[in-house]
Amino acid sequence: MTTTTIQKLLASAGTAAAFAASSLVAGDYGKAVIDDKMPIESAPWTLCDVFDYNTLYESDSGFIRGISVHGRYHGQYITGQEEINGVTNNGYHNWAHRRVRLALEVEMANNLTFFAEANIADGTGSSTGLVNPGDPFFNDFQDFYIKWEPTDAYFLKIGKQKQHLTREDIESSKRIKTVERSAIVNEVAGARPWGVVFGFETGELSHEIGGWIYGAQADSPLWVDTRANAGFSYNLEVPVSDSTTVFFDYVFVDNDGGADTAQGPAANGTVGSAYEHSLALGAEYESGRFELMTDLVYAANRTSSGGIPAGDDTWGFYVIPSYDITEKLEAVFRYAYMAQGREQRTQRFGDDLDGDLDARQSVENYHTFYAGLQYFICGDNLKLMAGYEYATGEIFGTNNDLNNGQWQFAVRTYF
Repeated sequence: MTTTTIQKLLASAGTAAAFAASSLVAGDYGKAVIDDKMPIESAPWTLCDVFDYNTLYESDSGFIRGISVHGRYHGQYITGQEEINGVTNNGYHNWAHRRVRLALEVEMANNLTFFAEANIADGTGSSTGLVNPGDPFFNDFQDFYIKWEPTDAYFLKIGKQKQHLTREDIESSKRIKTVERSAIVNEVAGARPWGVVFGFETGELSHEIGGWIYGAQADSPLWVDTRANAGFSYNLEVPVSDSTTVFFDYVFVDNDGGADTAQGPAANGTVGSAYEHSLALGAEYESGRFELMTDLVYAANRTSSGGIPAGDDTWGFYVIPSYDITEKLEAVFRYAYMAQGREQRTQRFGDDLDGDLDARQSVENYHTFYAGLQYFICGDNLKLMAGYEYATGEIFGTNNDLNNGQWQFAVRTYF
């Protein structure tokens, strides 16, 4: 074969390839032939794949469309001490089963979802047969609701559920960036009352309106007690840009200006806020590896507690910037301020050096600084957390200085 012949063959092949490529780009019937019989190699199994195995049943027809189980375990070790006027008043060096929960989710036809989640150990000093053999298997229901969502723009949710107040409290404990939420958020936010929430959209604005009952029966599941005081809530979400969203939350609790409790004559009142009026104005910002979350909080007419009188008001704010150092490692900082209120976690797990069964102090002018890291082994499904928090303020109604420093370490997993 001559050189001229070879050149002609190469030229012909090049022309044919160019024609086929141009046909594909133009959307014509030109086709590139591929070998579709080559074996496709699946990705190797990893530890993180285990979190995908929680679906018990799936169907495209019938009333029951899916059944899945969920759970989470949050354990944490906290070591630190608290000083009042330079004298150690409360020391704590404890491992706590902060949260152990099991849940069942049932997806049904007509866009209905049933969800029930039980606390197996809730980190308040209460535990169950899973932790202490002989105790009941679960403490109570964390959530128990049915949700109807006919479109992306509307939903109706009925049952025991989280009441939305501040970004930090709304965010699930599975994904919060610090080991514990800030003092001002824990002071103002309630737990999970029974209620009805209607969500809807008007243009780009998202709204939620809720009606609530703030008491529960005395039995372990915390079924609704209709003798309790009632209230309502309103939430607004406003997208400002692709990176920024602004929020407004308002919660009302009928507590007679602080003279009554949210539970009223109900047997159990652990589900409502201690304040009659609670407002939060917040924002979330995200750009690249950087995120920022913040809320300005005001609450009026507190129920009397400890050294805090009935009708007391408070305000505060928090700022949480975070940065993804790598795909697996995130740095988190938080500054928070609370004008007055009660210390929440982690002081409630103290060693009770002063003989007071409740180690939490009533404080004012309370500042906290947190710096920590999150290491994602399998995203938020399995992560390690570590941080240091310093708090300073005064004992409520006195000039006694309070200082607190603590290391916090946690492991969190859910499926």
